[in-house]
Formats: sequence, C-alpha cells, structure tokens
Amino acid sequence: MIRSLAVVLGLIACGGGSKPVPAGAQVGPALGAALAAADEMRAPWRCAASDGPSHPDETLTVGEHSWNIAGHTLQRDAKAKEIVIGAIADTGQAAAPTLAALGRLRTRLARADLVLALGGMGTTQAELEASLGALGDRAPFPILALPGDLESVGALAAAVKTLRGRGIHVIDGRLIHTIELPGVTIAAIAGAGAASRLVAGSDGCTYEDQDVATAITGLTGKRGIRIVASAEAPRTSRGGEPSGELALTATAGQEIDVALHGPTTEAASRARAGARHGDAVALTPGTADATPRLPGPVIAPTAGMLTVSGEAWTWKPIADAE
Repeated sequence: MIRSLAVVLGLIACGGGSKPVPAGAQVGPALGAALAAADEMRAPWRCAASDGPSHPDETLTVGEHSWNIAGHTLQRDAKAKEIVIGAIADTGQAAAPTLAALGRLRTRLARADLVLALGGMGTTQAELEASLGALGDRAPFPILALPGDLESVGALAAAVKTLRGRGIHVIDGRLIHTIELPGVTIAAIAGAGAASRLVAGSDGCTYEDQDVATAITGLTGKRGIRIVASAEAPRTSRGGEPSGELALTATAGQEIDVALHGPTTEAASRARAGARHGDAVALTPGTADATPRLPGPVIAPTAGMLTVSGEAWTWKPIADAE
C-alpha cells in the first residue's frame, strides 16, 4: 500500500529520504521529490531504522528528575544508587476491567524511574489513550510507549499528543532508540520483524535484522547493565522447538545482559537475579489484559520491575490484586 503524498511530505520534513525527480517531470523540485518518494515509500514503517524520523529535542520534568530527549535518545543524567525500570504490555483492546487493573498496577509500579510499555496497548487512538492514560494518570514516572504488533503509527502519535496535553508523561517509543540511565543503557526495538505479524497492518512498525544488529553492537561496549527492550521475544526453545526472533538474539561479538520483551504466554517471568555477564536473560512482564483469552484458569494481569544496582540486577513480577 502506497502512502499518501501528505504523509511522505511529513516524512521528508522529519528527515526521510527521497528519490530524484524523474526526467521531464513538470513539477517543482520539492513536489517532484515528494512524488518520487511516494511512488517508492511503502508501508509499514521501519521505525527502528537509524536514519528514520526522530523525536524533537525536549526536556521533560517528572517529579524530581529531568529527562532530556535529543534525536533518538532519551537520557536521565542524575546519579542514583539504583534504577528501577517498570515493564508492562499487552492490554488488548482496553476493556473496562483491564483499565481498572492498570490503575492498580500503576500504584504497584510507583517506585519505577521509568515504565516501558512493550507493545500491545491498543490499535486505535481511543484504545491507546485509554490504556496509556490509565497507566499514566498522576503517575510519578514517564512512560515510553514502544509499538508492538497492535499499535498504529498515526494512532500512537495522536494519542501521545492528546495525553501530553492532559499532563500525562508518555513518550512516543517509535522515535526513541536508546535510553541512557545511570548504570543502564537500553536499546528499544519498535514493532515486528515481519509485516505479516502486524495487526495494525500497513500503518504499523517493523524492524529489519540490520536495525537490531546495529543496536546490539552499540550496547556491547556500554558500561553497566545492557538491555534490549522489544515487543517481540528473542529466539529461545520451547518444548524442543525454536520460538522467538533470531534477529533479537545477540551473536558472536555482541553482548547484552537482559532481553526485556512482550509476552509469549500470559504469565510474567518468575523472580530472578543476574549481573553484567552478557547472558541475555529473557524477561517478560506477561499480559496486563484482564479479559480471559484462553480456556482454563484466568490469570491476573501482570507487570514487572527490573531493579539495577551497580552491575547487578533483580527482576520481580507484579500481579494485580483486586
């Protein structure tokens, strides 16, 4: 599906590339370039590309801390003995019981310096405003909303703009590739590795193998704990069969300590601890959806908290309790 000319013009304004004006075209240079780009630019969005649109420079104050955004990087410089990263994902279509659970989980996540929403928070603007709004209402932390397979690029951008207008500290995660915290560096990988997996269809986010390889290589030399945050899971073995994305897995010469990802099952990862060993331990907050999806016992909505102190980390799953 080819994007509209208006969208391509927006891409060019944000730094996207364009093709030369075809020979003999009777149009102005800017419009000609836009038309050529429109002919070649196809959905979905490659949100993890290093040369894609970036976030406008901004300083965001949340509580006692200031967060600086420049290009694709979100940074908090203030020193800290420990950093707490909350994780949540997979609210589905933001049903009323789920929104109520998000409010309770928000209270349980109050210690977090930052909360990562790892995709699956909704497709439409209304769904995203509802789920991210319930999570961020009067929250003491900023939320990075990382697109997964559900999120529409346009809907996410519009929802973030509306929520920010309401004083909710949510950041469009498709525009942020790196998060720098005291003793922690996070590479954020937006979207899915194949367009066929996108519920959002042509308006969703994808990544390519090279996007992830560049991100993991950049993490390898960083000090402290190195984390890849993604909606999709890295490659693992389940029941003797391969599962997850090989592209999200560190290869020879690359090192990460934690792979924090959206759920592959409803349950959150069990409590664990680790250190800067390059083990790429896979952790998930499970699903925050309160509506039953599968036959069998209903599992309470969950989230998780990753606490980093020096070169050690601990993970704690959090279950909703009505």
